[in-house]
Amino acid sequence: MRGLAEYIMRGRREATLAVAIAAAIPLLFWFSAAALALVILRRGLSEALPILVWGMLPALVWSFLGDLTPLLVMLGSSALAVVLRQHNDWLRVLLLAVPLGVVFAVALLMALGEPLQALAAGFREMLPELLGQMGVQLDEAARAALLARLDELMIPVLGGVMGAMHMLMVLFSLMIARSWQARLYNPGGFRQEFHQLRLTPLASIGLLIVVVLAPQWPQLAMLSPVASVPLLVAGFALLHGVVGIKNLGTGWLIGSYVLFVLFIRFAYPLIVFLAFVDSLFDFRSRMRPPSGSRGDDDSNSQG
Repeated sequence: MRGLAEYIMRGRREATLAVAIAAAIPLLFWFSAAALALVILRRGLSEALPILVWGMLPALVWSFLGDLTPLLVMLGSSALAVVLRQHNDWLRVLLLAVPLGVVFAVALLMALGEPLQALAAGFREMLPELLGQMGVQLDEAARAALLARLDELMIPVLGGVMGAMHMLMVLFSLMIARSWQARLYNPGGFRQEFHQLRLTPLASIGLLIVVVLAPQWPQLAMLSPVASVPLLVAGFALLHGVVGIKNLGTGWLIGSYVLFVLFIRFAYPLIVFLAFVDSLFDFRSRMRPPSGSRGDDDSNSQG
């Protein structure tokens, strides 16, 4: 990856080729967004604007074909890269990603309204069978009330989930760009930033309130998945920070991510809750030795 980052930073022509070609290749939009964000982080938006224009051309083609993801991820990563360059503050980036995720959710709901309606209708038809398999017995009135509630919430929640997924892709691309920047110009810098990332108590309380209460109103239901993303990222930062302080090695991180994928239904809320509690008690400061953790400052370590 270092070689690719060096190629991108050689000049505008090389960066334009990397961004445009990656944007045109299926499933490589994240690399295009990361390359563009790297240019913005290092050289600023004015230098990156011509590259952004060329990179948007294949992304717009994908949009006309029905796939908004390359365009949304590219624009989102660029916007947050500008914020990170100006303020050097990951907390600000995470909080600004929330309204960005809402915009993504609305755009995707508008673009994918018919497929989502069909998906919701299919699930509605399967619900009685699913309830029977789970051993849940409902009378006609209770079943009608449940279906009515699902009809209100399903589309907004699906939109919120898609917005949250695109938020994660944007943040993933930005983190890749930041790690490239650190490898080239500030070894160990991104690792230190990420290990220290922690939400403030006020931010985490506000986000958790939205996550828990937003589904009570169909008009706000899409906010719940979106608001959980900063807590999720902060939870993973906590995990990386603890592994760094304890010098546990990358095997622990790999195993943790595998378990997260396998048991995401339970792991997701657990990590969100740990991030919330960490914002109140700051576990890493309590675990770190008084003299500081040598492993946490090791620029050659991975994590």
